[in-house]
Amino acid sequence: MRALPLFLFVLLFALPAGAAGQIAVSFQQQVEVSGSRIVLADIAKIWPAGSEAEAIGRLPVAAAPSPGASKELSTVAVITGLRHRPEVQDVDWQGSETILVRRAGQRIDQARLQAIVDAWLTEQADRLPRGEVRFASFRAPEALVLPAGELSWKVTPSRPDILSSSSFSIAFAVDGKPAGNCVVRGRLEALAEVVVAATGLKRGDIIAADMLRLQRHSLDRLKGPFFAMDELIGMEVARTVSAGRPVEQAHIATPAVIRSGELVKIFARKGALNISTQGQARTDGRLGETIQVKNVASNKLVHCRVDGPGMVSVEF
Repeated sequence: MRALPLFLFVLLFALPAGAAGQIAVSFQQQVEVSGSRIVLADIAKIWPAGSEAEAIGRLPVAAAPSPGASKELSTVAVITGLRHRPEVQDVDWQGSETILVRRAGQRIDQARLQAIVDAWLTEQADRLPRGEVRFASFRAPEALVLPAGELSWKVTPSRPDILSSSSFSIAFAVDGKPAGNCVVRGRLEALAEVVVAATGLKRGDIIAADMLRLQRHSLDRLKGPFFAMDELIGMEVARTVSAGRPVEQAHIATPAVIRSGELVKIFARKGALNISTQGQARTDGRLGETIQVKNVASNKLVHCRVDGPGMVSVEF
C-alpha cells in the first residue's frame, strides 16, 4: 500500500473523526498581503460565505515579512497552529501544501528622496535667501521600502538656520502611522545675482552706476548682499571693496550731509527758547548722528545732532 504524503497524514490526525466539513478552507500557492500580520483569509479561500467564514478568516496565522519581501508558510504548520481554536474544528482543509507570501511595499529611491527635500525647500522660501537653493552634494540611502498605503512625510533640518544644515531627517508615515525614518546628508548652496564692485571701491567714494555690476554668486557666506544696483547709487563706501567682490551692508554707509570743517548753523533749544549761532563741524556727520561742532562765537566745542545739510542742534 502506498504511504500517505506527510501533508495528508497530518490532516487526517489533526481533524476529529467524522468532521462534517461545513466550512472549506483552500490554501493558495501565492498571495500578497499589505499589513504586518497575516490572517487566514489572506492566504486561503473560505466558503461558503457568511459570519462563520468571516470569523475563521480573521484568525491570525503569522507575522508578515518586511515590506517588499517574501516568506514561505507551511500549510501543516498553519493548521497545527490553529488546531486548538474551536472555530476550525469542523473545517475541511484543502489546497496547496505551501504558501508563498509577499508583502506589498513602495520603494523610495534616491531621486524620490531628493525630490522630497527639494519640494520642502521650495515651501520654505520665506525662510531662505532669495535666489536658487540647491544641493551642492547629496548623499542618501540607495533606497528604502515602506509599507503600501498613503504615504506622507515630515522633513526636519539639522539646524534651525536651514542654509547651514548638513543633514535633513525625513519621518515617513503610511496611512497616518509611523513607517520609518531616513537621513539625507548634503550641503546646501544658495545662488542669486548680487551686486558686485565693477571696479575697486575706496572708502569715502560716492557710488555711481558704472562702479557696479550684477553677477551670479553663492550666498552662503555673504552677510547682507544687495540684489539691485539702484539700492546703492548715491551711497558712500564705508570699507574698501575690491573689484569683483560682492558689496555687503557693512561696506556701505549713508553719505555725510555735513563735512569736517564746514560752517554750520547751530540751533540751541531750551524749552520754548530757541537761539542760533554759527559753528564749524569738526567731523563728518550723517543725518541723526552726534558730532563735535566748534561754536565760532565762544570758541567752545559742543556735541550737536545733525538735522540736515548745514544744520545741527543742541539742547541745554
